[in-house]
Amino acid sequence: MSDQFFEEGPRTAYPRDSTLPAQVLAQAALTPDAHAVHYDGRTLTYRELVGYAGRVSESLRAAGVRRGGVVAVLDRPSLRMIVVFLAILQAGSAYLPLDESNPHERNLFMVRDSGASLILAEDVEGFPEAVRLSEVDAMLNAPLGEEEPRDLAPGATAVDAAYVMYTSGSTGTPKGIAIPHRAITRLVVGTDYVDLGRDDVIAQASNASFDAATFEIWGALLNGGLLVGLPKEQLLISHELKGFLDEHRVTTLFLTAAVFHLHATESPDLLGGLRNLLVGGDVMDARISLALLEAGPPQRLLNAYGPTEATTFSTAHVVDRVSAASTALPIGRPLANTLVRILDGTRRVAPGEVGELHIGGDGLALGYVNRPSLTAERFVADPWCAGGRLYRTGDLARWTSDGQIEFLGRADGQTKLRGYRIELGEIEAVLRGHELVRDAVVIVEGEGEARRLIAYVAVRNPIGTTELRRHLVRVLPEHMVPARLIELPSLPLNANGKVDRVRISELH
Repeated sequence: MSDQFFEEGPRTAYPRDSTLPAQVLAQAALTPDAHAVHYDGRTLTYRELVGYAGRVSESLRAAGVRRGGVVAVLDRPSLRMIVVFLAILQAGSAYLPLDESNPHERNLFMVRDSGASLILAEDVEGFPEAVRLSEVDAMLNAPLGEEEPRDLAPGATAVDAAYVMYTSGSTGTPKGIAIPHRAITRLVVGTDYVDLGRDDVIAQASNASFDAATFEIWGALLNGGLLVGLPKEQLLISHELKGFLDEHRVTTLFLTAAVFHLHATESPDLLGGLRNLLVGGDVMDARISLALLEAGPPQRLLNAYGPTEATTFSTAHVVDRVSAASTALPIGRPLANTLVRILDGTRRVAPGEVGELHIGGDGLALGYVNRPSLTAERFVADPWCAGGRLYRTGDLARWTSDGQIEFLGRADGQTKLRGYRIELGEIEAVLRGHELVRDAVVIVEGEGEARRLIAYVAVRNPIGTTELRRHLVRVLPEHMVPARLIELPSLPLNANGKVDRVRISELH
């Protein structure tokens, strides 16, 4: 492989041996009165942020929270949530963000599977070892004294887990991914794809259980910037979003490809005042991007790519020009302190050849929680770097003639819809869990923004879509419930006796 293809991003200096709380504490020492977070009309300075986090952290430690543990948090994006995340890290544990829109059973599974010692939630019914968030509110509403903020994470290191995040699992249950402090610092400090500083205002547009929030939260706090909460109802309406961006003077915003396409189509000049606009989570449409460039683009428009296992972003492409003949954009080159290899088995592919995209470097996760065999399967040794690891993404890609990476889709049953990573096998497994279902196959129908999930279900006796949907929503989040559920007496089989997915795709 020629050096012009830049398998490795530039090696830049960043505090790779520092923890997240230590870096926020350092920011508080430098600019104690600078605004750090703003949600729902309330603002905390950096001094207040570390002061309140220290207060909550002491309470958590009194409850037994220690280094190497996990604390679950079931809260909406809020000032309180940010304080709690920092407090958990100060106590030496990792935070596990849960989604309020998830079914209770799904969140309960994550709490149990992660081995969380504690959960902070508004409604604690049904959760073991729970603390009500109202107790945190009481600590946040009491004035701070003159006490000096302290780093309360004795023994915690940059290679300890900072958070655990669950994604859809092909075996029918979600899988937890443990991300270390170092990987998060690599994402947002001393990097080359975006330049963040004290003048930046970064919007949190993402749910905390979606890893784009990692970039938003820590991109602001590790660089001395301001993090502002963007309500979902304002995110999805163009004129509401425009008002929010102008009111808070937002400089940096991440949007999923679906939301970007919505706004760039309805109001292509909406995003022109931003310094940095990052788009990811799915394929970025070239024609829509071209319309945005012609209407007045942000200073820097990025098509960003990366799996949760490599901490949010691994590659990025600066979108400054688009060919009128293009339909999709490249995902660019590896970020600083990040390695990307495209392999066919153990062979590095030549330009133009298709292979599986592998990622290495400081952004890698520690592995899957309590799943050593899956960790060993997906995180493999790098034959070209002694002691190095590579994450097998399952994504197909190739090098273009100018050294960019072109994303070509999945090599397995995984897909992405509205920015969410979905294992079709998990939906199928849940459907098979119904006592009257013999088998099930889920496919993706349509193209672009019109894509949707369709489930074909072989039943012993007629069930009805209402009952099937009720069965699914007890376990799965809304974005994983198929748009259509089609009952069949049996699924078509191929000559080898396996489910014939080609014939199924032709049924509708």
